[in-house]
Amino acid sequence: MPEIIDLTRPLSRETLAYPGDSRALKVERLKYGVPGMTVSHLSLLDLHAATHIDAPLHFITDGSDVADLPLRLLPLRLIRASTTLEPSDVPDDIAGQAVLIAAGWELPPETPAYFESFPFLTEGAAAALAERGAALVGVESPSVDPAGASHDYRAHRILLGAGIPIVEGLCNLDRLNADTRYWFGAFGLPIRGAEASPVRAIAIVWNDDS
Repeated sequence: MPEIIDLTRPLSRETLAYPGDSRALKVERLKYGVPGMTVSHLSLLDLHAATHIDAPLHFITDGSDVADLPLRLLPLRLIRASTTLEPSDVPDDIAGQAVLIAAGWELPPETPAYFESFPFLTEGAAAALAERGAALVGVESPSVDPAGASHDYRAHRILLGAGIPIVEGLCNLDRLNADTRYWFGAFGLPIRGAEASPVRAIAIVWNDDS
């Protein structure tokens, strides 16, 4: 069996919604009077909470929704960045790959600090990722764009406008070995008309039998 590394932040009742001022998940237990049976109801689920995928519809009016995103495993390309990703940090040979940016943002999404001053992609870096053919872009932070509302979400618009899904809120990227090849997968719910979905994001060690 291939080794699987979980890159997903758990969702809980303590998880905060962007920009960190409200709860992202509310679970209620339904009562049916049947001994031993547990049935839960989600009365609140922020589709952009914790580890999630953005479909083009998030910023592109006629873009595809999460139900239309293909189920696929992609070759994983890891870029280690100290903070913000610049165009010079983007390799040339990334076509068809899931490009994950590891900047060491491991703060928990249960705290407001997770949403403050986090690493992001410059407009130039987003353009380089799109021009060089990235199939998916993933980050540890809650957004590929900078914190705050004083910008126009250029990185989102560039990537999603090129049909490149974005996975935000990844974790455990420090567990990936630079000398090991991986497949990457991020599987959300096929919700018709939704622009995003929580995902289970994984890296699978790539061997000759994969």
